Amino acid sequence: MKKITSLFALCLSFWATAQNDCASPLPLVANVMTNVPSVSGNNIITSCSTQATAAIWYSYTPTQSYTVTISSDLAQNMCGDTRVNVYTGICGELVCIANDDDSGSITCSNGTSYLSTVTFNVNAGATYIIAWDNRWSSSSFDFILTEAPITVAPISFTQQSFAGSSTICCVSDMDGDYLDDIVTVDANQINVFAQKADGSGYTTHNYPLTVNYTPGWSIAAGDFDHNGFNDLALGNGSRVSVVKAAPNGGGYSIIEYPQNIFTQRTNFVDIDNDGNLDLWACHDVAQSHAYRNDGNGNLLFDISLMSTLPVGGNYQSQWADLNNDGKIDMYLSKCRGSAPAGDPQRINLYYKNNGGGAFAEEGAIAGINDGAQSWASAIEDYDNDGDMDIMLSNISDTNKFYRNNGDGTFTDIYASSGIAPQVGSWEIQAGDFNNDGWIDFFWQNSKELYLNNGDMTFSGYDLPFNEGAVGDLNHDGFLDVQFGSSVYMNVPNQNNWITINLEGIQSNYNGIGARVEIYGTWGKQIRDIKSGHGFSHQSTMNAHFGIGSADTIDKVVIKWPSGVEDTINNPAKNAALKVTEGSTLAVNQFTQAGFETYPVPAQNVLNFKVQNTMELKSAKIFDINGRLLMQTSISNNSLNVEKLSTGAYLLLVQDAQGKDHMQKFIKA
Repeated sequence: MKKITSLFALCLSFWATAQNDCASPLPLVANVMTNVPSVSGNNIITSCSTQATAAIWYSYTPTQSYTVTISSDLAQNMCGDTRVNVYTGICGELVCIANDDDSGSITCSNGTSYLSTVTFNVNAGATYIIAWDNRWSSSSFDFILTEAPITVAPISFTQQSFAGSSTICCVSDMDGDYLDDIVTVDANQINVFAQKADGSGYTTHNYPLTVNYTPGWSIAAGDFDHNGFNDLALGNGSRVSVVKAAPNGGGYSIIEYPQNIFTQRTNFVDIDNDGNLDLWACHDVAQSHAYRNDGNGNLLFDISLMSTLPVGGNYQSQWADLNNDGKIDMYLSKCRGSAPAGDPQRINLYYKNNGGGAFAEEGAIAGINDGAQSWASAIEDYDNDGDMDIMLSNISDTNKFYRNNGDGTFTDIYASSGIAPQVGSWEIQAGDFNNDGWIDFFWQNSKELYLNNGDMTFSGYDLPFNEGAVGDLNHDGFLDVQFGSSVYMNVPNQNNWITINLEGIQSNYNGIGARVEIYGTWGKQIRDIKSGHGFSHQSTMNAHFGIGSADTIDKVVIKWPSGVEDTINNPAKNAALKVTEGSTLAVNQFTQAGFETYPVPAQNVLNFKVQNTMELKSAKIFDINGRLLMQTSISNNSLNVEKLSTGAYLLLVQDAQGKDHMQKFIKA
């Protein structure tokens, strides 16, 4: 039997020496090594195969439905350079269903692999046409097609059409009810598909508006004039524009800024932390632009707001608290395709927020100054250890997965993550799609959703889409995706969830820049509220958490940009929780029994008289507006308060069992 197989493979190898074309493909046998003596047949230019003059063609018809992998990533091919394309249809009307260029793991002496591996599902009895082209090389190599049983994904989506269409997608609450709506922008109108409260569909509102610079690259949402309705920032190749919601949410006006800017990612963010949202716009070819909020509902061009970005290549900015100091930082993904390796226009930057509107660039110090051509990142706490990690999407090199070490540095752990070595990805979106309490993600070029296994490894599952904006689009507690003219509804499972909706008072209205934490049997989960997600899209600004099979949530903590902290004990699961900034400081939601403070008023030292065996561990002191002034441990049942000014304060104490206790005290 081995001799027959070997002879058959030899025959295939001999047959391949002759030229072939799409109309006369070579029969391909699964699970048998195939040799390509040279790539010398006729090529067909398709969306998969560009800039190639020759190809060698094979046909494959499975007897059962399989998950199939085609790979030249073999030891004998080391330092080879291959590209494979997979089609269905007839030669004049080929449909590209999969392809790969450089996803191999066997590297040459320069540390890079140019070999190919691609995995896709096939249907029994269908014929697939496989072409290896000479885009990079016509040299001889081996490859193998392997068959495996199809794994049923633990998550699925159902596709639904809606009345609009957009490939630069916006999912955001536009009517003030905290339900995620869909927004599309045409040259002559703004279209809002408002989610119905029962999750049964959308109510369409079309608002006439002349939009000269439609969002060709990005869209972002945020209420920069604090009127309770979200505005939009449109990233266009010529201008940045702002679509401003009317005070009653019943219409829109537009501001088209005169500065010529090749706008990439846009974000609403309170850069100087004055309680008002500013606008940030990445510039592809020169210094990025900042528009300062004057506090009166106006965004004014002010390059000094972030003046330390002198060069272009600025593709995506993500604003998140990367070092857990309570201040929002910025990570900048840079590309600039025409720039050579090592050029500043393609080295990623990390701007650490030092407060007072001052930022310091520390990308090299942190170890996240990637020099490939990066288009986007998704910054989330992927290991639930209380700090933010970075999933980085590169267009010209292997993607990166930076784990936060908790000391201001990061380590790339991509090689051990179980994620395929994707190359050529520009869009990435993250969220807990199966509500198991761990952040998942998907990126554009793979059409795969990577589910988090909870140990910093991920398992990939096929998707019916490859990008889009994320939000709960039918109010069932599971994250859905909108792209084009379709909404992909996430089929619910038995896992529980909670959604946190924010209303800022001292901080910006959306709570952009706030850190939301939830605590329970799982430990701790965190989210940072952002405007502008991935490279292009705007996803929900509601903080969504899955909690798996847990039945209770111990508490929710919101750390607002203003310094105010709100704590909600024992919130309901499988529901949305709205929190207004400072609301929990105005009512007593804390246990007060168990200790007394003295003297009254306190002077330099505040003492605690405790009952029974209570042990006090830490304390936070707030002013009467809810701004956090001091956070310290409690030693010998006393606190030094001599640096506080005369006045009334709120004291939040945590005991050794993790229970919170609050009361007021007076400082003389």
